[in-house]
Amino acid sequence: MAFKVGDVVEMTADALENYGEEWAGVPLRVTHVATKYMPAAEFFAKGKPRGYHPGYDEGVGDEALYDLETLSGKALEFSLYGWEVERAQ
Repeated sequence: MAFKVGDVVEMTADALENYGEEWAGVPLRVTHVATKYMPAAEFFAKGKPRGYHPGYDEGVGDEALYDLETLSGKALEFSLYGWEVERAQ
């Protein structure tokens, strides 16, 4: 399922294995959606253009890479792919 900026999601069981159970059931807001790679220097020089991300792996097919924040506005220090998030309950 594809999400858009502003959607509220939470981590899947697979993501919790990687990032820790402290994230279980924590609602997260999507702040950026990327479906294309751009080298970091170019990405930041161009002001973080929508749809691009220096961490995006083009080998993942149609999966988007999401930047997220807690509902209180604290940005996560990592990004998650579509298979690592689901709509919040």
